[in-house]
Amino acid sequence: MLLKQLNYFATVAELGSFTEAAYTLGISQSAVSQQIKALEEDLSVQLIIRNNRTFTLTRAGEYLAVRARRSEERRVGKE
Repeated sequence: MLLKQLNYFATVAELGSFTEAAYTLGISQSAVSQQIKALEEDLSVQLIIRNNRTFTLTRAGEYLAVRARRSEERRVGKE
């Protein structure tokens, strides 16, 4: 798992949109999607249930989103 992937996932979870996350991160939507899929494969767990143009977080996804936010808050607090 790369921190970059975790950041992409947290941004998608926070914004509720792959498109908005991609815009915020300054990368393509397909790159965000690919990196989150790679994160899921690395962790061997589904984080997002994709439904056409919408998605919901799985329980594992909800847990990881909270942990990622806390980690980011601690990191930013140290700067």
